[in-house]
Amino acid sequence: MSFDHARVDDIERKTKDVLARLSTTVNTVNEGDPPIHMVDGIPVEPALAQFCAEIRKVNRHVKFGVAKRSKHSFNGKFSELHAYMDGHTYAMMKIGYGDYSTKGGGDDKYMVYARMINNEKFREDSDQYHMATAEGIERAIKNVKKYMRPYSPVECATMSFDSVRNKFSSVVQGVSSELYHARNHVLESAHLRNELFHMLDVGYEFLSEEFREKIAVWREKYNEDQVSRGRALHAYYVNVRIHREEMVCDVIEVLDANKRSRMDTHMPVVTYKMEDLPEGVAGNLAALSMVDDDHYVDGVGLRVDSATFWVQR
Repeated sequence: MSFDHARVDDIERKTKDVLARLSTTVNTVNEGDPPIHMVDGIPVEPALAQFCAEIRKVNRHVKFGVAKRSKHSFNGKFSELHAYMDGHTYAMMKIGYGDYSTKGGGDDKYMVYARMINNEKFREDSDQYHMATAEGIERAIKNVKKYMRPYSPVECATMSFDSVRNKFSSVVQGVSSELYHARNHVLESAHLRNELFHMLDVGYEFLSEEFREKIAVWREKYNEDQVSRGRALHAYYVNVRIHREEMVCDVIEVLDANKRSRMDTHMPVVTYKMEDLPEGVAGNLAALSMVDDDHYVDGVGLRVDSATFWVQR
């Protein structure tokens, strides 16, 4: 658990809420009841009230208030307060009176919780690491004098340094993100290609000849792609086998194979003698017989194995 840097504005806001709530509570005081000890309008334990009074002898400008993590007793009295001064951003320290042993069951002691305290008896992630405790009030006041220090401007700046950097970075990143999207809207637009190709056609003088050449290559490849996309895979499935000591071919014609997800089980099968194969099929079959299995030749076909072929038309 890191040190709890308590902001003065949060303390004053929380204290105001507590005082407003107390003002609406009706307390019946009997003659035999012990007196209620108040510090700046806040009901506190008697020992804590004495502690605050002694601290004010050290610095009469100190104010006391509660924060979100301020403890209070079962009887509704606070056993912890933050010590701060007007005009400061952060409280100088937190003080308390109670059992601050790690496992409980210890004696009540005066406690000072301050950022300068590094109590090596405890783990750094514990509250006790930043606490100094004392059984007697005299020793407790010595701790107050030692550790009650206002935050320096550098310390205060450090508290919000990451915040301003992150906020600034988020703005920079936001602008970069807008640039990225604006650029992509242009790059992904179908109009970009047409505009650049038109500039080639009208003889536009580009600032970079290298860029002009890249656009020319793009147009060439674009045209090739358009032709390629317009192609259809018309093919013959050819299975070569021996029938009655004669080589024959079972042939299935498949049109628009690139647009199909599966073969039609009722496609007709035509069986040819090898010498009767249509000329276009025979020529491509001869070429595919010379390549390795699973080898594809564009415009010619695919050799599946030594007896099975897809011959393009």
